[in-house]
Amino acid sequence: MTDTEFLTTLPEEIISKRVTFKKTKSAHAAALFSIWSDEAVARYMNIEKFATVSQAQEMIRLIEEEPAACRYTLFIEDQIIGSLGINDILSADKTAEIGYELAQQFWRRGIMTEALTTFIELLEKQTYLRGVTAKVLPDNTASIRLLENLHFDYQSTTKEFELYTQDVCTVLNFFRQFQSLKDT
Repeated sequence: MTDTEFLTTLPEEIISKRVTFKKTKSAHAAALFSIWSDEAVARYMNIEKFATVSQAQEMIRLIEEEPAACRYTLFIEDQIIGSLGINDILSADKTAEIGYELAQQFWRRGIMTEALTTFIELLEKQTYLRGVTAKVLPDNTASIRLLENLHFDYQSTTKEFELYTQDVCTVLNFFRQFQSLKDT
């Protein structure tokens, strides 16, 4: 199995207490567009705020075609509330970079804590990964607190090009090592 093949073995659907995760599909584009076009959300995603549903469709297509990426759309009942997933696999380190976003009206309700906990536990149990990483903008204090509460450790500060501002920005890098280290 190659470093990214495990992504194809992840379940199509994951269920936590309040949230259902479904692998992101083009049918989710309109609802995800409403989230990805919200300036308050987009500013922390390293994307320009979307202007059309076709941009959301294109983003989903790119994720589906990227062998080192996997995205889940998050639902509460039948309502799409956000997404999370793997942005990249870092083969040499046996880690995956995760990313996530949530519609504003669901912020500060513990929903992303629940969703990320479920997703990270799945990755720890069902993959060869030794840990996960996340990148956060320094002014995204809610996300920093979330990662710290989920036992991520701050690793470094780097400079990266940010699509939202079209400029170089400072990014905080976090890492969570899995409890059951894998030798493979």
